[in-house]
Amino acid sequence: MSEPTSTKVRVAVLQAESCWLDLDASVKKAIKYIEEAAQKGANLIAFPEVWIPGYPAWIWARPIDLEFLAKYTLNSLSRDSPQMKAICSAAAKNRINVCLGYSERDGNSLYISQSLISSDGQIKMSRRKIKPTHMERTIFGESSGSGLNNVAEMEIGRVGALACWEHTQPLLKYHTASQNEQIHVSAWPPLFRCQPHDLYSVTKEGADALACSYAIETQSFVLHATGTFSQEAIEMMGLQGNMFFGHVGGGCAAVFGPGGKKLSQDLEETQEGLVMADLDLATITPVKGFLDVVGHYSRPDLLRLVVDRREKEVVEYDLRSE
Repeated sequence: MSEPTSTKVRVAVLQAESCWLDLDASVKKAIKYIEEAAQKGANLIAFPEVWIPGYPAWIWARPIDLEFLAKYTLNSLSRDSPQMKAICSAAAKNRINVCLGYSERDGNSLYISQSLISSDGQIKMSRRKIKPTHMERTIFGESSGSGLNNVAEMEIGRVGALACWEHTQPLLKYHTASQNEQIHVSAWPPLFRCQPHDLYSVTKEGADALACSYAIETQSFVLHATGTFSQEAIEMMGLQGNMFFGHVGGGCAAVFGPGGKKLSQDLEETQEGLVMADLDLATITPVKGFLDVVGHYSRPDLLRLVVDRREKEVVEYDLRSE
């Protein structure tokens, strides 16, 4: 693993509402935050889960809604598109690294995707969520083996990413840690405070615990990015009274250090903005001296992880017949 030119990294974690189901407006707003983060001296900005064009919250009320599905598909972001090129150009123009969370359109199929874009505008890593969560499976597909290649060498260090409930998967987290990740982007939709009837692990408090524990387990800095939700979004998607998304707010962006300590100051849950933090990657070394789950604190003679990173295609040609 090569060392970054400097151990000091300033990061910006986005907490903001999406431009719901509007691709061009979403890209314009994303570029605005890329520019703002760069002006504040950030070397990296982290976006929430499917921030472009917004989290499809209606699926938790109406798993079948063809009108919303069609509009969402048409406003999702293709990896090779003018809109993605515009975001890459903004990264290069502002000399900032970007971890973008977006609904990826591939033909007429959708995937929960994250791309790492370097400060020269190159896409260094793109991945898809390996298992969409519960109702997400009504519109999103699963990744293949390339979804496991989720850590990239950047000039600021080794940066990786997972989305939402992927942070509950021990084997996936362990594989991510094995790639010597230093900065981790934890991307989530809006998250709301726990109510008596809620599933705790998808609340603000539960997701905070997952982000904190990820930092402790992997000894990496964790950038916990979340969206926000407005009353207009609730009404537009018909979510009044919904258990998961019938609330205003949902913002809880934060940064956690490699020992699990929160390093950032919270914004109000309805507030849009960037949560800033200054990281020193050199502080990872003493923490790993005590705890390195893929190094001296492992027992491969007893427990090992077997991984298949091959990308499986839907059509495979037998070249022997040609």
